[in-house]
Amino acid sequence: MSKLTRAEARAAIVVAFGGLMAVLDATIVAVALPQLMVTFDASLTSAQWIITSYTLAVVATMPLAAGLAARWGARRMYLGALAGFAVASAAAGASGSLGWLIAARAAQGLGGGLMTPLGMAIGFGAVAPERRSRMMAITGLPLLIGPILGPILGALLLDTGSWRPSFFITVPLALLATVGTLAWLPGDTAHGQRSRLDLLGAMLLVPGIVAVAYGINAQGGPAWVRIATAAFGAVLVAVFSARALTRPKPLLRIGLLRNPTFGRGAAVLALYAAPYFGTVVLTPAYVQILRSDSASVTAALMVPGAVGMGISLQFAARYLERLGPRQVVGTGLGLAIGAGLVQALILRPDTPYLVLGLLAFLQGAGTGAIMMPTMSSSSRDLNGPDLASASALLSLVSTIANGMGTAAVSALFTVLTSTMTGGGSLSALASAGAADRAADAATIVDSQRLTQAAALMVMSLALAVCLRSPRRTLVILDQQNSSAKAGQRHDHH
Repeated sequence: MSKLTRAEARAAIVVAFGGLMAVLDATIVAVALPQLMVTFDASLTSAQWIITSYTLAVVATMPLAAGLAARWGARRMYLGALAGFAVASAAAGASGSLGWLIAARAAQGLGGGLMTPLGMAIGFGAVAPERRSRMMAITGLPLLIGPILGPILGALLLDTGSWRPSFFITVPLALLATVGTLAWLPGDTAHGQRSRLDLLGAMLLVPGIVAVAYGINAQGGPAWVRIATAAFGAVLVAVFSARALTRPKPLLRIGLLRNPTFGRGAAVLALYAAPYFGTVVLTPAYVQILRSDSASVTAALMVPGAVGMGISLQFAARYLERLGPRQVVGTGLGLAIGAGLVQALILRPDTPYLVLGLLAFLQGAGTGAIMMPTMSSSSRDLNGPDLASASALLSLVSTIANGMGTAAVSALFTVLTSTMTGGGSLSALASAGAADRAADAATIVDSQRLTQAAALMVMSLALAVCLRSPRRTLVILDQQNSSAKAGQRHDHH
């Protein structure tokens, strides 16, 4: 597989900066939430809207990315998203009230929801299909390590004594990405090639996606309200999908999911991302509640996973063309599931952090061989509007799966902990003395092990999809077809 040219590498770095900024901002705030509650004298339910408002804004704009790019140009929209995100980040850092902060977070989400799919589309469009896996090795790093680095960086920034740097940190990244975009990203197509935006489709899909996301992510209030809201959103999404399948230029090309290559890739992505990122919430509970250690220890325990992702992604990009996606992704799934299984079997209240760090490294290494190769290979043969829609769809799948996984894992862990401790809650255990927590330590660990086991069962479904896919169409891309295309390119030369 040929290396990226200098111009392509520069484009990849610019896109990576934008992606890192968006992903960091989505995850870094969770660590600062307790301090924000104290600063604004807010309840957990009220403070949770700092996170929920961002998530809802992200999923509202993600479906619009392809249509806006076709209408006004991907580079132009990307620059607008960067500028808006920088201004909103500064406003969030300067917030003087909870309402101001929630509004600023929503504004951040509007930009963040566009940056990830537009960045993917621009990055893929800037290189030949056979080098897209190389491009993804750079542009995909933020999407993988961002959810891990966010809590780490958040904990370090909180050591300054203020939550404001957690928002200000993204402003210089936005400025660097803006300068790089102007200098290194390719320009947009001519105005005459613009497409009309599917307004009716937007009126169906955007509120539908937002309603589903609200039902998944909202905290507090009657459960039936969240369920009804999510169900209503699902109906709107279904109506949009039925309409999109009959239109030549829909807002989002849902029909791509009927393509075996792309559809299986999206399934693998969802079935793995949901349980993997969902179980990330278990680490702070184990370290800070059960073992009474600091947030810095939690951050340190997450570092090996991020390192493993970064290393394996580089190797996965090299071997994707040579071995084929099923082999690369299947190996990653096997490694990640195996490491998770070992952790679920050996976890104890006093398990050495060195052992847990090693297992986190192995699971991170497996993740690096799963998610970005899946995204890269599933959209390898797509171009133009199809590529933009594919990027938006994969970003949506990842975001929704992340939210669903986090909500499901948190709920299951909470229920198991309450049931197995005779009615105790995590919040009560967190405020209890060390002696009381030690008495329930083994039971809490058992509830975490059962939660991890449930997550591993869902991950195994991703492996089943990967291994059961027909040999001619593999999960992501047919290796034999890849070899044939490589031979044709060689003949042309």
